[in-house]
Amino acid sequence: MSYADETRTVLEARNLLAKQRNKDAVVNYYINRGMDPDEARAMVYSIYKENLTENRKSAAGWLLGGGIGILVFGGILVATGRLNFLTLLGLPACGLGFIVGVGRFLVASGYEMYDYEE
Repeated sequence: MSYADETRTVLEARNLLAKQRNKDAVVNYYINRGMDPDEARAMVYSIYKENLTENRKSAAGWLLGGGIGILVFGGILVATGRLNFLTLLGLPACGLGFIVGVGRFLVASGYEMYDYEE
């Protein structure tokens, strides 16, 4: 199998996982198309695991960014001893980012790759 065929197969498997949201159905699809069952299962499960890892890494970025922001703005609040404009805007924004990160981490799925850059 050439590199272009392998790439197309992986992209097709990603699309099938996103549409069907069922790993076994995608494995059966490739088995019916003539792929070795162990090879098909290994490919689909590795793609699923890769998607899940990337989605959790992205969510961890939100968690880390929000947590660091909370610490920085909380430190400013403690150091100044009063609520100023910077902490009034920064603490809720970082808290919201942290909550979004927790939500994305908990509901991360390996069926599709989420694009958080958009």
